[in-house]
Amino acid sequence: MLGHGPACAADAGFVSPSAKGSVSAVRLLSAGPMQDDAYRAGVEISLDPHTVTYWRQPGEAGSAPVFDFSKSSNVATVETAFPAPTHIDEAGTIVAGYDATVIFPLKVTPKDPKAPVTLDLKLDYAACGKICLPAKAELSLALPQAGASPFAEAIAGAEKRVPAKIGAAEAKKRLMLKKGGEGWRLSVAGPGKAQDVFAEVEEPLFIESKRTGSDFSLTLFSTGPAPKGADTTLTVITDKGAFEAPVRLE
Repeated sequence: MLGHGPACAADAGFVSPSAKGSVSAVRLLSAGPMQDDAYRAGVEISLDPHTVTYWRQPGEAGSAPVFDFSKSSNVATVETAFPAPTHIDEAGTIVAGYDATVIFPLKVTPKDPKAPVTLDLKLDYAACGKICLPAKAELSLALPQAGASPFAEAIAGAEKRVPAKIGAAEAKKRLMLKKGGEGWRLSVAGPGKAQDVFAEVEEPLFIESKRTGSDFSLTLFSTGPAPKGADTTLTVITDKGAFEAPVRLE
């Protein structure tokens, strides 16, 4: 496996011990002391070759990770961000996820900025290779209040992979939706050339997105009565970065 070997003595204060599964491993990373009233950290999931884990809405199959920080000490909030995923063909089913080691960036705001913070994580996730295995991890890390972290650069790199959020007004300028047939046709005006699109909607709905030439098709499915439309979040990957936008399919 990559990314979860034993930490050297100089690194130990900035990383938790690994929680190892059969084809994966998880650890908590610290980017260093608090900045602007919050700590930056990360949850790293390392994967064996030919193994995948999932995005926050994988699609028709897969299991999204569930992060539980409720047992943490002196923590007001933990904001978990998801780097842009990829579409993965998993035995004929297309899912949204990651096929290599991934770091989920964290913004940790303490209750008392002057007191120590301990981050405790209970994580449920899936690591899927030839078979799909549910996995669990329980991790703890006292966030350092001084020193330079050897993981700061890796966490910063993961933060750059998190899609930028834009509002509805900006989304209308960049995204053009046209209803047709069983779904919608999506054109992306830019900036950048669109490479992939991921669509999120509340259960029991899900949306299948496919490239159709230079555009994309969006098809809405439901396990109940067929809906006429839905409030949707689109994550658009371009050659100039990724962005996340709210849209209404109707």
